[in-house]
Amino acid sequence: MSGGHKSYIANILPRLAASDKIEKILCASPVGFKAETWIAPSPKLSLTVCEPFKLTRSAPDKQLKAALDAFRPDVVFVSIERHFSYPAAPIVTIVHNMAPLVNIKTTSGIREKFQSWARRFETGRAARGAAAVIAPTTFVREVLVAGLGVENEKVSLINFGQSPVPTPVPPADKITDLLKGGFIFTAGSFEIYRGFEDLFRAFADIKGRYPGLKLVIAGGSRPATCGYRTSMETLAASLGLSSDLIWPGHISQQELGWYYSHCAAFALTSRVESFCFVALEALAHGCNCIATESPCLPEILADASLYYQAGDSKGLGAGLLEILSRDKGAREQASLKAAERAARFSWDKAAAETMDLFLKVSGKLSIVNRKS
Repeated sequence: MSGGHKSYIANILPRLAASDKIEKILCASPVGFKAETWIAPSPKLSLTVCEPFKLTRSAPDKQLKAALDAFRPDVVFVSIERHFSYPAAPIVTIVHNMAPLVNIKTTSGIREKFQSWARRFETGRAARGAAAVIAPTTFVREVLVAGLGVENEKVSLINFGQSPVPTPVPPADKITDLLKGGFIFTAGSFEIYRGFEDLFRAFADIKGRYPGLKLVIAGGSRPATCGYRTSMETLAASLGLSSDLIWPGHISQQELGWYYSHCAAFALTSRVESFCFVALEALAHGCNCIATESPCLPEILADASLYYQAGDSKGLGAGLLEILSRDKGAREQASLKAAERAARFSWDKAAAETMDLFLKVSGKLSIVNRKS
């Protein structure tokens, strides 16, 4: 489960459970997800176990089938782009992973090509077979309609929300000491499509003007991208940056908040995103941002960021220099604009729109409207 998918469920599910339009919710997930440890409890919410997803199986496993039949759902929400067959209720799905749909490289080799094809195939089945599809950005909606042939009227645009900014917790003293000369920050899982090479080359170009400046990269790696991580470490060494890079890895939201709040500039070099929680987190913390023009980042960041063309490290370097040269007033103005932009994304609004969609596909919207 990706961090973005987990964040989505953790934020949307309690709000759905709080709605007076919902009688009860049954949440099914594999044992490995340990849902009981991070999903907020509710009297309306019951948890059950299902088998992990398999490409060759769209019907619920025997245990889940029995649980669904007993529960008798009015709608089944599949919170990720997986095809699910349960004729007794309409299916609503949502698309998070865009890399396979736009031919963005995620790992290397034949296995990577097969996985990308399989994910694209599965997303197409899920979106075309569902009664309704949630797209978190206009970019996702356009790809679903134009690229996968999903009926336009089936796709609803529902933006994700901004989570509360946690109280920042600083990292260990030895790290804060290293960062006294200022730092550029980026965050997100270490994936090939994140385009970290842009940032390394740009940082190498501007480092001479700011000798004490460091580059901090937060986010974990997965086995399939270890080769990319190694190649980036090699690139950093060849550029003479090894002593200027800090890799804290996967860290808590509180510590992550400290890096957002104290960075001199936040850089987002992704080639594609479906929504990008990292961009929204940076806005919420008031970061002075620069990002690629890649979809869907301008949708999220709007005029609260500078932009550069993906792959153009010189353009990224120029943008970073512009941010670093801002005086206190200009930095505060950019920070205020970022926070105002973040405030436009609401989990409560997302939950309300999702609830209306559930009522619509289940045929109960007119009943609720008559009662109200």
